[in-house]
Amino acid sequence: MDVTLKPNLDDALATLAESVESFAGKHSLKSEISFRLNLALDELVTNCITYSLNKVAEPWLQIRLAYSSDGVTAQLEDNGPAFDPLSEAPPPDTTRELDDRPVGGLGVFLVTQFADKVGYERKDGMNRITLKMKLET
Repeated sequence: MDVTLKPNLDDALATLAESVESFAGKHSLKSEISFRLNLALDELVTNCITYSLNKVAEPWLQIRLAYSSDGVTAQLEDNGPAFDPLSEAPPPDTTRELDDRPVGGLGVFLVTQFADKVGYERKDGMNRITLKMKLET
C-alpha cells in the first residue's frame, strides 16, 4: 500500500491513521502491532513535516506499507534535506526524572523501541526510513 501524504500535519496524521487502520484490517494485524506501527510512523511523519519539509519548495512525503508472512515493513520517504534521525538526533537522557527532562527528544527513541529493525538511507535526493515489525509481539 502506497500513500502520499499532504505536508500539512493535521491532514497527514489523519490520512496516516486511516491508512494504517485499513492496512491492519486487510491483513488481520493484532491491535498491538497496528498501534505500534501507527505510533512509530506518526512520530516520524510529525518530525519530517515539522523540521524538514518546511525547508523545500515542493515538499513530498510518502508511506509504503507491505505485509509478508514474517512481518510488516513500513517505509517513509521524503524530499527534505538529508537527515538521519537514527544517528543525528540527540539521544534522550533516560536516566533523569521525567519532570527534569526537556520536552521532546523521545520520538526517535520510541520508534527504535517499537520496531524490530529500523534503517535510514539517502537515495536519489530522498530520505528513506524503513521499519520492520514482526507479527508476533
